[in-house]
Amino acid sequence: MGSKKMKIGVVFDGDLQVGGGFQYQKTILNLIKNLKDKYEFVVFTFSPENEKYLRTIEFKTIILKRKILDEIKRLTLRLDIFSFLLLLPKVNLVCDFEKHLEQENIDLVYFLQPSGLALDLLKHNYIITVWDLCHRDYPEFPEVNFNREFERREFFYTRALKKAVAIISDSETGKNNIIRRYGIDPNRVYVLPFLPSTNICTKNDINVKEKYGITTEYYIYYPAQFWAHKNHVYIIDSIALLKNKGIYLTAVFSGSDKGNLNHVLEYAKKKGVIDLIKYIGFVPEEDIYSLYKNALALVMPTYFGPTNIPPLEAFAIGTPVIYPDLPGLKEQVGDAALLVDLKNPKILATHLENLMNSEKLRQELIEKGKKRLVEINSVDRVSVLESIFLDYEVKMKCWKIK
Repeated sequence: MGSKKMKIGVVFDGDLQVGGGFQYQKTILNLIKNLKDKYEFVVFTFSPENEKYLRTIEFKTIILKRKILDEIKRLTLRLDIFSFLLLLPKVNLVCDFEKHLEQENIDLVYFLQPSGLALDLLKHNYIITVWDLCHRDYPEFPEVNFNREFERREFFYTRALKKAVAIISDSETGKNNIIRRYGIDPNRVYVLPFLPSTNICTKNDINVKEKYGITTEYYIYYPAQFWAHKNHVYIIDSIALLKNKGIYLTAVFSGSDKGNLNHVLEYAKKKGVIDLIKYIGFVPEEDIYSLYKNALALVMPTYFGPTNIPPLEAFAIGTPVIYPDLPGLKEQVGDAALLVDLKNPKILATHLENLMNSEKLRQELIEKGKKRLVEINSVDRVSVLESIFLDYEVKMKCWKIK
């Protein structure tokens, strides 16, 4: 008895339009492939498109459906009557997702993103991923505040983190924020730094200037969904300052609209630079490498962090990075990026002008970026995950025989 592998249910939620979050989940799946000889993984997803991808990396996959009854149960579990209902033996509060976990004899659940499904579990332990706590860093932004979004996030993190077997954070800054804000045992929080997305490996050398109608000599690239916190308007202000000096530079924006696109385009019209803004939507993966490679720089003036994936992609491809001078974010890039004050667009305009005039500066940044990426990649992420799984497996023997 007791020779079977521990079974881990991995929840791969969301879809391609999630952007960086989707790419992060793909990256983690590729990491845990290295542990398939020690543990058995079953991946749960709500998207048939995700299932197609999972088939290519040879994971057993179960496609789930979102059910209205589960939504009702989820609401019930989160109301004040929760404790009372649990005392009623004939009230079935087990959600459809957990029924699948039982059918597959799953021992531990690993959520690759912050997922409300964690709050539904009655009989399974879980690992939860925290990408950011920006609703606490910058609560003034509509996307983390309006329509009770702030309260929703607080409810989730307050309950889900304290019950988790382990919490995955992106950085030491993120880890410290989790511990400080939610009273979590430091030994429960593990740092798994972001990696460049797998899609940058597709090195198609295409003429992106021709394909996307970029007519200026130089362009900058910013892959980001259109949330207010992504701060596209800062770039527009800088482009306008350069135009006033007779310097014409195109800003290429890619990503899906989360409600702020019209504002950004209207702002560009107001500043008189709409002709220098190229919104290209959600681009095919095969174009991403060339969009980075041929750009003067990746410019990412986001408020949210503490870490992000695009700077790592730029480092890997060989593109200079311009990034905010904010706590956490500046630690991610070290000395490998030009930093900007988000209150002063003149600083970005100056950096851009210097990059256009100095190939030496560009090459110095590219080399520093490569070195910084080596430092970031020195973390043995597979060993971090294995240590979490092993620790749980040892404890599980106290109540379950494999």
